[in-house]
Amino acid sequence: MSIQTVDRNNPLPRYVQAKLIIQQRIRAGKYRPGERIPGERELAEELRVSQMTMNKAIMSLVREGWLYREHGKGTFVPQGFCPPPPEILQIGVVVHIPADRALEDFYLGSLFRGMQRAIANVPVSLSIIEVPADAIEQKLSDGMLDGLLMLDVLAGNIEKANRLFRSGIKMVVLGASWSGLEMPYVDSDNVGGTRLAMEHLFSLGHRRIGGVFALPNTCNTQDRLRTFREMLNAYGIDESDAPILMEETMALSEAGREKVRQILRSPARPTAFFCGGYYLALDVMRIASEEGLQVPADLSVVGFDDPVSASLLTPPLTTVRQPLDEMGQLATQMLLHWLRNTEPPRQSVVLPTQIKVRGSTAPPAV
Repeated sequence: MSIQTVDRNNPLPRYVQAKLIIQQRIRAGKYRPGERIPGERELAEELRVSQMTMNKAIMSLVREGWLYREHGKGTFVPQGFCPPPPEILQIGVVVHIPADRALEDFYLGSLFRGMQRAIANVPVSLSIIEVPADAIEQKLSDGMLDGLLMLDVLAGNIEKANRLFRSGIKMVVLGASWSGLEMPYVDSDNVGGTRLAMEHLFSLGHRRIGGVFALPNTCNTQDRLRTFREMLNAYGIDESDAPILMEETMALSEAGREKVRQILRSPARPTAFFCGGYYLALDVMRIASEEGLQVPADLSVVGFDDPVSASLLTPPLTTVRQPLDEMGQLATQMLLHWLRNTEPPRQSVVLPTQIKVRGSTAPPAV
């Protein structure tokens, strides 16, 4: 997100546009109560207006109580100032993949659906902001939005996100619950969901269980992988007897598919696979079929996420259901309450997951 400037083609007077930009920065915490704002000349250059226009905008804000001036010292936001909410709240939804793909993806699309429910009949504008994972500070530090919903925070970006939060940006993280996050978050119980899946397989008698995971830098994947290993250890199964495959993308690469084929051709192949994602489960089931194996007679498969299509597969997929709509709705409601009342959410929330047992799992044949 580049620095916002005054639009010369906008019929709104330039000084009013400049005034609105400064108000938005105060609301977003870029200019905090008690702090000095940049000088007129600096702001005029940044927003690409004349210094006279910028002076007119600032003097209007002084008259309205948003700012005050001290001779020889500069212009300040009043100590303890609480800005009134805007007529329309501007909320950015931060994604790390192309926006068109985000809308098509089941996981992200479900979160967006929950967000839309939260803002029904509320004067809010949601903007999808596509930000490369390594550029969140550069792209999101301009303070031009009232608040942010950040979909996931990758392992290497925890401190970057914390610095944004410390700078005064009101933000709620959605789909990550790292222990080091300082801002509020809403996530699903990936640990509990993985335990439910593994306990289901163990209860059927499976002891040779493979694991397929994707997106290693996400909190969800790290929680699922760690719990998968912990469950193996809890049942006295050596990790060396449980093949684990990690992919960089949501679905198996050609190399990953070949690795699964090799595992299924092994004399000591697994009798079940836990797949840490829906598309991974589809890939494993398809490869098993190509190798002449029947699901679940020869291989049980458990997935993660439960789109409508999961119950329509042949056989229907046993999978972990996340409350994605509820997550998106709750995170948005938390942020809206924060923006309206200035008080941050009192606590973060982790919502429970469920296992939906269907036809893709059965006791092992041997």
